[in-house]
Amino acid sequence: MKREKMFVALGVAGALMAAGFGSQVVKAEDEKVTLRVAWWGNTERDKLYYQINDLFMAEHPNVEIVTESPGWNDYWTAQSTAYASGSAADVVQFQSNQIGEYCSKGVLTPLDSYVEEGIIDLTDWNQNFVDTGRYNDNLYMVTLGMTAQTLYVNETFLNELGMELWPEEEDITWDEFYDYLNEVQAKLGDDTYAGLDIYTNNDLVWVWIRENAADGYEWLDENGEFAPTEETLASWYAFSDNLRADGAFANVEWTQEWNSKAWEEGPLVNRKILFYFANANQFKTYQNSMEDTLAIRKVPVGNDGKHGDLLITSAFGISETSENKELAAEYINFFVNNEEAQKVFNMELGVPGSMKIQEMLAPTADPSDIAATDYLNMISEEAPAFVAKAPGVWAIQDEIASTAEMVAMDILTPEQAAQHIREVANEMIAENAE
Repeated sequence: MKREKMFVALGVAGALMAAGFGSQVVKAEDEKVTLRVAWWGNTERDKLYYQINDLFMAEHPNVEIVTESPGWNDYWTAQSTAYASGSAADVVQFQSNQIGEYCSKGVLTPLDSYVEEGIIDLTDWNQNFVDTGRYNDNLYMVTLGMTAQTLYVNETFLNELGMELWPEEEDITWDEFYDYLNEVQAKLGDDTYAGLDIYTNNDLVWVWIRENAADGYEWLDENGEFAPTEETLASWYAFSDNLRADGAFANVEWTQEWNSKAWEEGPLVNRKILFYFANANQFKTYQNSMEDTLAIRKVPVGNDGKHGDLLITSAFGISETSENKELAAEYINFFVNNEEAQKVFNMELGVPGSMKIQEMLAPTADPSDIAATDYLNMISEEAPAFVAKAPGVWAIQDEIASTAEMVAMDILTPEQAAQHIREVANEMIAENAE
């Protein structure tokens, strides 16, 4: 079956739709129905989607799947343009950060009726994973894979220093973690550090914010302004600043140099650090790139014991402009629930939502994937309820990171940085609301 990979410019897409070549419902069984599917891709990942598409088309011989899979940055430019012009694909992949941005604009179809009718089967799913696709109590997306921030620890290196790692189910606070890092650093030589600086970690900062926010008011307060206080933001910047001063984190130049390297060539793999925050679905990459034993632990909790874990989903939604919504729902259900499809996908984007699929994959899964699965299921029960970022909030994270760099370079104090972020964030939120 012919498969066509399309990178369609807006003008071309608009012309095709105007000419009547867009997706149309075709009732005759011997006529082709075109289903357009979009995801952010790369060469190896695209192959997995193509295999799954072939499996679906084999069961639906009258369906032709046309795909769009630009890289991450180009992908969001393409989707913004497509939704603005009404030419979006039938099935579109999203990530947690974009749920609020797109759902608030009314460009996606609520999926609850498809779930109720059994077209999308979410029985035996981790309900906390399901809820990452909700916005204002409606389900708009179905997860393809789940991840979250975790703490990687080179346990072999740690044991060589005579240090003991706390149990995996135990919570530690940020203050306790701070003291532990300094204790580790006291045992290390030059050019080796207890941990990698977290100052530009765009996923971890949201966990920090959630730990210091009232449930349900993580992103916006009751007045619709940026909810994180200056105190919360300043404490985020100060944590790294203090550890750099102590020597447990390296200076900004050292960190930038190592951050520029690929995961499998980075400081964790090369024994330049012992502790490193990253997403749980990266466990296999790191562990399989090093001989030492790598352990994972929960992100430290707030000093008052509050959890702030934020589940990160990659998910499929259906465009409101799609003329093949039921077929799109069938495709999504096939992708996430069909065992052969899931064997192909093999946790490419993280832990699947279906507990049945998790169990099916377990016997042949990489041990790191099993550990990541157990971790995600555990923290999903402990984390506050998932709250999609309000429109305008996602864009603030780049400003938070760039401002953190200014703190690291002693251009701004943590307090000045926090004040700046509050001002910029409220400007962005106000612009988005207009």
